[in-house]
Amino acid sequence: MTFWEANQQHFINAGVSVLVLVAAWVVYRLLRRGIDRFSKRRNLAEVDPGAETRFRMIERLSAVVLFFVAVGLVFWIMDVSALKRVAVGMFASAGVVGIALGFAAQTAMANLVSGIIIAFAQPIRLGDNVRIDNEYGAVESIGLFYTCIRTWDNRRLVIPNKILSDQTIRNYTLVDPRMPALVVLRLDYTADVDAVRALLLEEARAHPLFLAEPPPSVQVVDADDFGVSVRLMAWAPTQADAWTLAVEVRERVVRKMAESKVPMGVRWSRVMTEPQTP
Repeated sequence: MTFWEANQQHFINAGVSVLVLVAAWVVYRLLRRGIDRFSKRRNLAEVDPGAETRFRMIERLSAVVLFFVAVGLVFWIMDVSALKRVAVGMFASAGVVGIALGFAAQTAMANLVSGIIIAFAQPIRLGDNVRIDNEYGAVESIGLFYTCIRTWDNRRLVIPNKILSDQTIRNYTLVDPRMPALVVLRLDYTADVDAVRALLLEEARAHPLFLAEPPPSVQVVDADDFGVSVRLMAWAPTQADAWTLAVEVRERVVRKMAESKVPMGVRWSRVMTEPQTP
């Protein structure tokens, strides 16, 4: 009996095993390419960040499932008793293995489950502007275990999904991205409040980031022994735009007030982009 005849079945099994691994890899690549093409064609990253998040989570889960099934089939096909027992254990005891892994890696499993919940419940989506744990930034990626936030100063905040799912998240983009720009000025009691009000409204309406709806307002929000506080509320398309509108309007108004010699209060004026309690 020749070497080929004696080992023919082993070579065939090895070849089939390679084909199974290649097939799993090809299926994953086709799935990934299909998702990429669909996402680019529909421009999901900008038009529907929620759908983009779900598709990316499906892509990652598919890779895990395909790898698991392919390895199990290879162990079975190789027709080696030890590997066959492993394959039987993988397929017949998947539930038991899952429970054991859950106890052995509770944190990892909690992050995985939280990542799936975040991807489908969508308290945050890819590209959303959020504030988490006093950090402001944009959601850059939502992985199986971690979520990456790109902060306003270009740092990366990497948060385990379990911690993220347990925290209160302030999402500036989810339903309505518009934000009010708030500018508070301190005025002396001798200042003409009506003139300052007209100046604030004029500068806000002239700014390119200003939104006409909701309409802007200027109110006296505080008074003490040293003067009064006047607050402008004007709306902008996003939180970042609200900040820009606020600081630029404040600069122009302060300059014009200085030219007109409008008396300011003893406290500094402030710029805010968060709603404050009157």
